[in-house]
Order: sequence, then structure tokens, then C-alpha cells
Amino acid sequence: MITVWNPSLGEPIAEVPDGSAEDVDGAVAAARAAQREWWGLAPYERERALHRIGDLILERKDSLARLESDDTGKTLVASCDDIDFAAELFHFSSAHAARAHGTQIPLSEHGTLCYTLLEPIGVVGLITAWNSALLIAATTIGPALAAGCAVVTKPDQQAPLSTLELARIAVEAGVPADCVGVVTGGDETGARLAEHPGIDKLVFTGSVKTSRSVLRAAAENGTPSAIDTGGKSPNIVFADVDIETSLDPILRGALTNGGQECCTGARILVERSILDEFVERAAERIRGLRVGDAADLATEIGPMVSAVHRDRVAGFVERAVAEGARIHAQADAPERGFFFPPTLLDGVTETMEVWCDEVFGPVLAVNAFDGDDDALAKANASRYGLAAGVWTADIDRAIRFVRELDAGLVWVNSFLDVLSPVAPFGGGKDSGFGSWLGVSGPDAFSRHKTAYVRGVPTGKSSERLAGGPRSSGGLRQSNGGDRAKRLDELR
Repeated sequence: MITVWNPSLGEPIAEVPDGSAEDVDGAVAAARAAQREWWGLAPYERERALHRIGDLILERKDSLARLESDDTGKTLVASCDDIDFAAELFHFSSAHAARAHGTQIPLSEHGTLCYTLLEPIGVVGLITAWNSALLIAATTIGPALAAGCAVVTKPDQQAPLSTLELARIAVEAGVPADCVGVVTGGDETGARLAEHPGIDKLVFTGSVKTSRSVLRAAAENGTPSAIDTGGKSPNIVFADVDIETSLDPILRGALTNGGQECCTGARILVERSILDEFVERAAERIRGLRVGDAADLATEIGPMVSAVHRDRVAGFVERAVAEGARIHAQADAPERGFFFPPTLLDGVTETMEVWCDEVFGPVLAVNAFDGDDDALAKANASRYGLAAGVWTADIDRAIRFVRELDAGLVWVNSFLDVLSPVAPFGGGKDSGFGSWLGVSGPDAFSRHKTAYVRGVPTGKSSERLAGGPRSSGGLRQSNGGDRAKRLDELR
């Protein structure tokens, strides 16, 4: 069994099974059978079930948010936002279930009907991270179910409880049992799911290091994959913005969920002329942050997910100071639980580990830039390419930065305060590849089947015998009846 801890209290709250390879095999086999049942339902029935999942999530918002906060350490306010997003995602995805269809393709061939069918890819394997457990699970389960797929999920062992609850809600809403399967466990459980030959697509959210082994395992079976592996997002602040009104949203974008989000803009680039003022104001705000129990509505910053992760974050700060960075400000944090104090570092150079690597904690690193070109160069000098923020009153500059930043998501004069399931999500470089949100999200779990249909052949078979298969990949089209006529004339 695996013990699940409450990060705010540092106390165990549940135990879940440590799934074996046999458990994964059984879940995949059951999902295969359930997927056929799910796809066999009328489209409007699948639409109704998906919409009902969204309704049930909203009906249980308070209990789900509490469960998520107790499990992950995410503040109750932030957990409520995640619940709203998940509900909206299922409502939005439900429309695809009844409206997805293939197309008819006109051909010059007489008597041939050509059309496509849009079909589910099959069984999706999903390995998720702990930081936004319910939300991450929903962003794959919703579009995959909308496409007609089944999903087998291996949630992170540190925060599996909300994913288990989501699977229960799906069954209650009308999705066949086992169509949303969950196998709890550790690394070996995830490895078995990644390498499983019964998986038709694999989706992974987690670290770059783990993604490499997951992709190698999936490649053994030729399983198509999509991954989201984090970021080190630049937050670029120009001198033409008002620091007083912009500071809080800048810090929120950098410290969301205690920095335990892949998009957080904790790599803060400030135009040199306002650097000192920005740092002093940010330091004052950070010292006053309310750090505490995630379940307390007054809390602004919650705990790290575990003692191990807390110590990892502390190691980044210790090494940064050893390299020459300075702790400019820290907040107070409770001694009980897995807390790390929000920390502002200055004197950070572009070669330091804390500037280049994802800390995944409430640690802000500040650096200066001189002019637009320097800001772009420093922002793009990263192995990650997930998100970025630009703070400026110059609309021409904003448009240029949206175009030239190496990021899949760019916020202008905001950061992370707007995120919608209607829009795509994903990045490049070491931040991963593949997108499964937005209008085309379910297409990531679908495939097109092409059909060429004719009536039963009658009369002479010379056309079939002489014509043979199409050459050049079927790109050339001609009139089959005319070809047969020419063959008769040659005789």
C-alpha cells in the first residue's frame, strides 16, 4: 500500500494500492472492452454523459476542492478554480461527441463514393503529475472520452485521490465502468502502463527526465505519445508599465500554487532602469505573504507536496547562494507541514542553475535587460518553451514579442490569470509536444478512415483486370468507364 499525506499538516490521510503489472494488464483489457461499449452508444448519449460529468463536478465543487487541497497542498481558492476549469472542460468536450463526423470527398471516378469516418484511436494511457491532479487528469480524460476512447490513468502516488473520485463521477454520469480506469502506484506501475502493447496512445505529464524513459518504453511498441514536461517561463517587465498596479499580478503568475505549476513565470526579467524599484517593492510584498494551511481561505501560499520536494527546493536556493546570488527577501512559513518560504533572489546570472532549471517551488530569480532585443535574447535562451509573459504599454512591442518568443502560450499584461479549455495548450523544446485542448483537442485521440464505395460489379471485368491498383499513391484520377472503352477498341 502507498500512504498519501496532507502536505499542510504533514500527516497521512489515506492509503491506496501499489498497483502491479497484472493490475495494469487487467485495467487495459477492461478498458478495451468498455471502449467498444462507449463507442457503441448513440452520439447524443455520449454527449449527455460528458455534460453530466461537468454538472456533477460543479455539484461537488466544495468537497472536490477540499479533497484536492488536502491531497496536493494547493490552496482552497486555487483548487476551486481548477474544479471550475474541469467542469467547463467536460461541458465543452461534450459538444464534440455528437457533432464529430467525417466528410464526403468528391472524385472524378464515375460511380465511386469516397468518404471518411472519424473514429476513436482506442485506449489512451495517461500518466499524470501531482501538482494539479484533478485538472491534469480532466484535460486528457475529457477530450479522449469525447473522441470515443477509453482511458487508463496512473496518477502520481503523492496525489491520487481526486483522480479516483473523477473516475467514480464518470461512471455515475453514464460512462461505462472501466472506461475511465485508474491504477494507483509508483514508478513501476507507470512504467508498465507506458510499455503496454494494449495502449493506442500515451499522454504523460511530469519531469523531462522521466519523460525520456516513458517515451523510450512507448517507442518499443510504436505507441504515439504526447508529453507536457514543464517550463522555466520568462516574465518580462518593461519600464513603461506601472509597477504599483502590475506587481501583484506579476507575482501571482510567478507564485501560483507555490510555484508548483509548469507555467509559472518565476524567471523575472526587468528593464534595468526600474530594476531597483521593482526588486524593493517585490521584496516588501513577498515578506508579507500569508503562508499556511491550504484549507484556510486566507492562505496565499500553501506547502510543497512532500518533505522530499521541500528539501529539493531548498537545495536550489542553497546552491544559488553558493554561486553568488543573494536572498533579497523571504516570507515567514509554518514549521509544521512541508512548507518552504517564498523567496526572492537577486544577483542571479544567466548561467546559474536556479535561472536555467525548473525549481518547481516559490523561488523567484530576477535579472535585468537592456532594450527589446536583449529581453528577447535572454527570454529565449532556455531549453524550455512552454509559456511567457510580457508587461508593456506598447502594443507594437507586445505583438512583436508574441510572435518572437519561443513559447506555446504568451500572456500580455497578465500571467496565468486567464486559461481556457477552449484554447490549445502546449509548448515546445524541452516543455514537450502535442496539444489536446481547444476545439481540435479530441482530434488528438481520433483517426480518419477513408472508404471507397461502389455498387456490385456487373458485366465484363476487363476494367478491373486491366486497370489494376492506382499508381503514384492514388494521386491520379481518371474515368474508369473511358479506360474500359479504350481497351475494347484496342481488341
